[in-house]
Amino acid sequence: MRNYRLWFVRILAALSGVAFLVLTPVAPAAPPVQSAHPGAEPASAGYALQFYGNGVSDIDRVKVRIDPPTPADVGGDFTIEFWLKTTASSGTCTPGASGDGWITGRTIIDRDVYGGGDHGDYGIALASGRICFGVAQGASGRTIYGSTTVANGQWRHIAVTRNASSGQMQIFVDGQPDASGTGPTGDISYRNGRSTAYPNSDPFLVFGAEKHDAGAAFPAYIGLLDDIRISNVVRYTGAFTRPAAPHAVDGSTVALYRFDEGSGTTINDAAGGGSPGVLRFGGSPAGPVYVTDTPFGGTLPSPTPTRTFTPTSSASAPSATATSPPASATATSSPGSNPLPSPPPSTPTRTASPTATTGSGSTLTPVRLFLPLITRP
Repeated sequence: MRNYRLWFVRILAALSGVAFLVLTPVAPAAPPVQSAHPGAEPASAGYALQFYGNGVSDIDRVKVRIDPPTPADVGGDFTIEFWLKTTASSGTCTPGASGDGWITGRTIIDRDVYGGGDHGDYGIALASGRICFGVAQGASGRTIYGSTTVANGQWRHIAVTRNASSGQMQIFVDGQPDASGTGPTGDISYRNGRSTAYPNSDPFLVFGAEKHDAGAAFPAYIGLLDDIRISNVVRYTGAFTRPAAPHAVDGSTVALYRFDEGSGTTINDAAGGGSPGVLRFGGSPAGPVYVTDTPFGGTLPSPTPTRTFTPTSSASAPSATATSPPASATATSSPGSNPLPSPPPSTPTRTASPTATTGSGSTLTPVRLFLPLITRP
């Protein structure tokens, strides 16, 4: 009898286990998160950076070191694209057979080297409300100038491309071709291990300011920037649909700056490729600061092209006072609002040229000048 009871208990337990397995729902496995680069961050629409145009004392900018070499140091084929929102309409551009024609605009992206020669350099600026893009290699260069006014207080998508084999350069605004030209061919990257008297400026890619603080003739950007993507291919050769979401990370993305940190001074490279940046906070008003006004979810503004062949600068940048970077610099604005400040009327105090430090401790004071009116060292 004891054996029968034991077998009966075992049979009931087995039947109960089968019923549990049959009736219990099984949760599906979560799909893997795929990324073109290990460590890449997901797209986010959290923050943008607001710059105030303090072009002094190595502040109000983001700096990305490119020597020792990092992936952000593109010099062959490349596409650089970003979002901007601004009402600053000053600055000048001189298109033509000089790669330095952009340097008197309000600098958005600066990959300049002080003086001539080397592999080359490039830069993107805002001049009379339009995009100016220059590429130089030694004594040769080209600057092209867009025809679309982008300084209208709305988010605009900007892309510039450069083909190393043909020298073809293009500017796109909201996916539409805006200017083109033929510049120098070959490698224009920052020469690895390059000796420089300006170690705090030359070996950097800078967002939001002229990297050398060379004087009031080379003003800094005033406005918002977001989602800067650098690619090692020519992504666009004709009109394309303006992105409706943050830029994706793919195999051609060498660096991506979403500015979604929200606090602190470290700017992550969301592509995971090893080109982080540093936020240099300071000035009056102090910048850059994080804002919640981002380009995503907005509508495409109506184009309002206005071409001026001889633009002149009419606005002055705010005066600057350097301060130590805070743990958090965050501002908020409601969607659709225009948080951009008008430049204060005060005249800024800026150094006429950067001070170079030599190995012996002596100083050099070269003058960074503008072509074609005056030559640059």
